[in-house]
Amino acid sequence: MDKIVFICTGNTCRSPMAEGLFRAHNGEEKTGLAALSAGMYTSDGLPASGNAVTAAAELGADITSHRSRMLTPELAREAKYLVCMTGAHYDRLCELFPDCADKIFTLLPEDISDPFGGDLATYRRSAAEIDKGVQAVIKNLSR
Repeated sequence: MDKIVFICTGNTCRSPMAEGLFRAHNGEEKTGLAALSAGMYTSDGLPASGNAVTAAAELGADITSHRSRMLTPELAREAKYLVCMTGAHYDRLCELFPDCADKIFTLLPEDISDPFGGDLATYRRSAAEIDKGVQAVIKNLSR
């Protein structure tokens, strides 16, 4: 199955919420794409932040078992789509993986601000933006 990989900085907040919401909206079935997430600057094995888990759960996504993963060149090559949370992530990915530029996108036209370290209300705002973007992606890629 082809992969859609959601990308953020640390893979503990935004991209795990995007991955979870993609699944919660039956995105894998509707698009035929397996959802994954990764971080550009992280280490493997970190749990999703508590507020990300709560905000995602309020929108129907269970990310309690999420563990962070670093975006590797292999994962970038294997993905059908690489979906970034910000324009800066997009620019950096295009720089790191120029051969993948045609499959790198941002989730929304505007940046999704990093809720890391913020309160639950901050995470809820991010989750709502991510949810909007994820639903649009599913609609656009549905078979």
